[in-house]
Amino acid sequence: MARSPRSDPEAGWHHVMNRGINHRDVFFGDLDRLEFGSRLCDIHERFGIQIHAYCLMDNHYHLLVHCPDGGLSPAMQRLGSLYTRHVNDRLGRDGAIFRGRFHSRIVDSDAHLLAAARYIHRNALDLPGVDSPDAYRWSSHRAYLGYRRRPRWLHLDVVLGLAGGVSPFAEMVGSEPADGVRSAWAADDVRRLVEAAALVLSERAATSRGSSTSHARSIVLAWAADNAAIDDHVVADALGITSSGAWNSAVCRARAKARKDPELGHLVHHSLSLVAAPVVARQLASPTRCA
Repeated sequence: MARSPRSDPEAGWHHVMNRGINHRDVFFGDLDRLEFGSRLCDIHERFGIQIHAYCLMDNHYHLLVHCPDGGLSPAMQRLGSLYTRHVNDRLGRDGAIFRGRFHSRIVDSDAHLLAAARYIHRNALDLPGVDSPDAYRWSSHRAYLGYRRRPRWLHLDVVLGLAGGVSPFAEMVGSEPADGVRSAWAADDVRRLVEAAALVLSERAATSRGSSTSHARSIVLAWAADNAAIDDHVVADALGITSSGAWNSAVCRARAKARKDPELGHLVHHSLSLVAAPVVARQLASPTRCA
């Protein structure tokens, strides 16, 4: 089956990630992370790709990118190819490093952009011994806070402008997500949460059964059906469930899937970071920058 075409609009914003094949590491030391930064500089100069946030973990990476002229796919293909060649040459190995083509989500509003930046910088908290985003060397967070010099390919002004400056940005990244997240959920919020959950599932390889989107729908449905703050009709509309009978069946199946794999339910907490960051993103409604 042919792959679906990648959405790559001019002036598009994207949250991009990729992870190692078979859950293996893609960065084997500081030299590799430095080389990856050089490759980011390369795609910036060659394709005009702007990097607005990054986090380099052990077995995956996250990027927040803006593509004024499009070109996301060729840029990411070049990044992966040249970086893989570097690692193979340095370690005397052969073969693929990444699981395949990169995974991306369109960032379509200012609130989404801030939430993606927050999520990317907080990714480092999953590493043993990292208890604060500003304690991790291999993300853009320390550059945002002025703790290190900004690489010439890293752009800070858009995110800091939306956040209201360095201090509000630091507070936004450092604070824990609130369980309530929104006082009133709309269907678009639910759909965004499904997309975010699919990204988290893909990042963590949390499931090997079926598509990440299918599992994301199930965990969001199970979570939302038990959340009194979210109207069932809103959730049904977002997920295309058109009758009460279909709703009851879908909820039963979703709850059974969540009980069978409890880890999936925990991922909703992480996914919420992508739909509404506390402090700032929740207050933004204008889609002007990313539309």
